[in-house]
Amino acid sequence: MKTSYWIAIAVVALIAGVLVGYGVWGPQAARVPEVEAQVASVQAQVEQLKKKVAEMEANLGRVTNEKLNLEKQAEELKDALEKATKKRR
Repeated sequence: MKTSYWIAIAVVALIAGVLVGYGVWGPQAARVPEVEAQVASVQAQVEQLKKKVAEMEANLGRVTNEKLNLEKQAEELKDALEKATKKRR
């Protein structure tokens, strides 16, 4: 009985110590301002990269469309040239 009594007191004291410590220092104690500044900087860089990637994808889409249009025009010009040469014969 005495052993379980002391174990219960130790557990209660540990829990009370953790709760008091958290109440005094709170979640801010685990954060280091320098690390937070670096994380914010990296997050900003990631956002910039995401924007640049989106812009590049949009540009790639435009370039692809222009290429397809030019290929279509080239085929049309070849067809027109063939028709023109056939008419001359």
